[in-house]
Amino acid sequence: MSEKRIGEPITVLSVKARKDGVKVVLSSGEKLVLSPDAYTEFRLYENKELSEEELKNLLSYANQDGAYDLAIRYLSKESYCRSQLLRKLISKGYEYPVVLPVLKRLEEAGLIDDETYAKTFAEDVGELRLIGANRIYYELRSKGISEEIIAKLSFPREKELEKATRYATGLDRRYYRTPYTKKKLKIYSALLARGFDESVAYETSEQATSASDPGIERIEIEKAYHLAEAKFSRKYDGYELRQHIYAALVRKGFAHDEVKSIMEEMQS
Repeated sequence: MSEKRIGEPITVLSVKARKDGVKVVLSSGEKLVLSPDAYTEFRLYENKELSEEELKNLLSYANQDGAYDLAIRYLSKESYCRSQLLRKLISKGYEYPVVLPVLKRLEEAGLIDDETYAKTFAEDVGELRLIGANRIYYELRSKGISEEIIAKLSFPREKELEKATRYATGLDRRYYRTPYTKKKLKIYSALLARGFDESVAYETSEQATSASDPGIERIEIEKAYHLAEAKFSRKYDGYELRQHIYAALVRKGFAHDEVKSIMEEMQS
């Protein structure tokens, strides 16, 4: 606000209706765009003198109008919970005492509702991104949703298994060249990382991991054998060489029986 001389009253210089509200210019230099409600509330007109208290309240109300309009623009593009909207408005320069009444207005109008937001996120976003309950809990907490609301969410095991299976099926196709044991471990680890609990991840990885193609598996294990042999034969021979090759193939996820078989065949 511009400095005014002591004793000089603040007056309304002009009032003009616009599409985005009512523009009010004050003698102190402020140019405010008020909502029709704010304009009516303060009964403004040209040459009206404002007391210090009236000016303070008017500026506060104008800030709330600005914050409210910005919040509406955010909400018209996507959903936000209370805490997210609070942070966004604060980051735009609105002070905490200004933002709180705005959030209350939005809640009373049903435009923000943390309980509905959490339920929608758990169901729709969880389904879209194929993430499990643990990831959903984590993300909702990071957004500022209260523990009381989070505790009300429900994640039926059947639904968690269905989401996990859909995700695991895609991984199974992606890792089709990977040995069965290693592929199953990869799928199990990926499901844990996506927030599914251990029992769901284990059951899904057991059921969704397909057996490797024998032809591809044979090619892959032969390739791995020759690479390991070339690497370790520079330093080892005999029993030590066989042990290092064996350990390298097992680490790559090939089954013990398959490793023994290929080693016997290659070394015969």
